[in-house]
Amino acid sequence: MPETNPFVIRKMARGHIPQVLEIERASYPTPWSEAAFADQIVSASSVSVVAMEATIVVGFLVAWIVVDQLHVANIAVACDHRRRGVGSEMMKWLLAEAARRGCTTSTLEVRESNREARSMYSRLGYRSVSIRKTYYSNPPEDAVVMLKAFVKVD
Repeated sequence: MPETNPFVIRKMARGHIPQVLEIERASYPTPWSEAAFADQIVSASSVSVVAMEATIVVGFLVAWIVVDQLHVANIAVACDHRRRGVGSEMMKWLLAEAARRGCTTSTLEVRESNREARSMYSRLGYRSVSIRKTYYSNPPEDAVVMLKAFVKVD
């Protein structure tokens, strides 16, 4: 019998923001603000989702779709839920949604040192296409720009 995920992916709501901020602050040295997440929830170009286990947010993802381009802006998983497929499942959900909306490509930036995330993105069909020098601060680090082309099915 196939194993099912103990979490569900749903649209991010204002009530999720306190838990999202906890994950954000534990994951990034320069976290997004409450206002930044609140803006994403109402933005027409934003796709903002949470992974929920019962009433607990265990991960979140924010991306932007502009015309036919998807850009992954922010993704994080709670420390005690990492390496359980939460990030991968959120990304698979996002890629399916982007394909449904007619996206042709997706881009993202990831810290050069974040090998686990880069490996996940590679498994999802992204490839490294360039480096953005000192893209990140605190600590300064290069970003690997990754690109995925969507396959058109007629």
